[in-house]
Amino acid sequence: MGAAELAAGYSAPALAVMAAGLLLASLARGYSGFGFSALLVSSWSLVTEPARAVALALVMEVLASVIQAYSVWRSIPWRRVAALLGGAALGTPAGVWLLTRTPPATMKLGVAAFVLACAIALLAGFRFRRKTGHAATAAVGVASGVANGAVAMGGLPVALFLTADGDDPTRLRAALIAYFFLLDLMAIVLLAGEGLVSSDTLAQAAIALPVLVCGIWLGTRQFLGATAQSFRRNTLWILIGLALLGIGRAAA
Repeated sequence: MGAAELAAGYSAPALAVMAAGLLLASLARGYSGFGFSALLVSSWSLVTEPARAVALALVMEVLASVIQAYSVWRSIPWRRVAALLGGAALGTPAGVWLLTRTPPATMKLGVAAFVLACAIALLAGFRFRRKTGHAATAAVGVASGVANGAVAMGGLPVALFLTADGDDPTRLRAALIAYFFLLDLMAIVLLAGEGLVSSDTLAQAAIALPVLVCGIWLGTRQFLGATAQSFRRNTLWILIGLALLGIGRAAA
């Protein structure tokens, strides 16, 4: 299916919103290693079905990780990523269970409010007194899995935890990129089994790829010029912005 056929049914303003949302999400991904899905789904849901935006976001997240893999490969803390994934594997079924018993808006509001409060505390100067171990990392993975299974917001707890842990920005960003790649691959398999990832999704991803590459390149340039302090501060502001978006969507 060509670009003209996929764009049919959308007005010019709607297409502009989708393009701007994609570019902003790609910039955030290139700079911090996270935030792509939240920004893309929040913006695209204004003009299209949320399910279509979620499926495309997951495919684009995987593509983004492939694009960034070479530059971050040597910096990935694999043991920490493995602990996060192990926890997420345990937490995701619990999140799905909660999804069937708790209103999604309530869950989204709870996760976003928690992230907002913690991000503000970190911005004010709170940090862990010592580096956390693998048990604590796995526990964060469980929380991420619960949030991911329930309301597709699993990235925010992980980004929050790694920032609070005071990890080196290069390792933090690399851990997020690797973690989301593996987590999103699992999610794509599940969505494909439900028929939510189709040939149209892949065609949309191919059309959006140039914007994704451009946004990641620009965001990466900003990351390379950032100090550890400015990266931490900017990451927290991104988290605060995403949390406010989540609260706004849940309250709407």
